[in-house]
Amino acid sequence: MTKTKNEVIAQAHRELAVLSVDEDPSADQITYAGAVLDSLFAELKEVHEMPFTWTLEETPDAAFIPLGLCLAADIQRHYTLNLVRRSRAIARMRAYAFPDDREELPADYDEDGTVTEAEQTQYDEAAFY
Repeated sequence: MTKTKNEVIAQAHRELAVLSVDEDPSADQITYAGAVLDSLFAELKEVHEMPFTWTLEETPDAAFIPLGLCLAADIQRHYTLNLVRRSRAIARMRAYAFPDDREELPADYDEDGTVTEAEQTQYDEAAFY
């Protein structure tokens, strides 16, 4: 299932508490945020090189919240708010665009053919931090 451009705009306004859940964005909000969203989407694709094959009228469910957060970060100044950190919003969008598809690396540090609990703990902690 996908979301439309207007649904992304509404989500961004809801993230900022400018709209409640049962409200729809006004024509002015759609016009302003729509222009910002078009520019943001182009930036994500061209500057950040995110390989999107979908359009704003067909936003995948998995990208809906991250894209709404990015838009909220960009339009919040219009409402004199500072609630959403743009860097965090972009990071969420990057997590969607570039999933970690690396193969699981072996934690066998002493190369004896077995992974001990201590080796696994060391690996897990190194991967976490």
